[in-house]
Amino acid sequence: MIIDSKGKLFGKISIIDILILAVIIAGTAGVWHMFFRSSGGAVIGRTPDTIVIKFYGEEAPDYAVDAVQIGDLARDFDRGTSFGNVTDIVTGESVTYVETADGKVVQSSTPNYSSFYFTVEGTGTLNDVGTVTIGGYEYAVGRTLTLRFGKAVVQGRIYSIDKKE
Repeated sequence: MIIDSKGKLFGKISIIDILILAVIIAGTAGVWHMFFRSSGGAVIGRTPDTIVIKFYGEEAPDYAVDAVQIGDLARDFDRGTSFGNVTDIVTGESVTYVETADGKVVQSSTPNYSSFYFTVEGTGTLNDVGTVTIGGYEYAVGRTLTLRFGKAVVQGRIYSIDKKE
């Protein structure tokens, strides 16, 4: 028999020992992948471009929008990707849609909230399909992100991606 009456494999190793060893190996592989995987970097054979990304948010608290300053570093809050530095800030009334009593949907605004366009200049690799690769991640117009600008965090979308002329 392969397993004896004490539950040991070949009379020497228990099944529990094998399971513990498998968990340790899987955990080590997971940690290795997390810390030592390739960050992707630049696309092979392509030189990074100077790019201008414009971010748009329909509605963010005034205090968060006001905290963003020209020169602040812009980052993807979830991935940590750095987009570059803020070069322009345009704010306006917040944009929200509400249903009226007669069932129509109309545009409105929320007090103490603003809409924003934050323009950021940085480096990335423009791809043939109009997306940009930054830090090994591909970003496209319309993508919704949690964005960190300096000490402020807001929700927004990529409004445009252009190569700086």
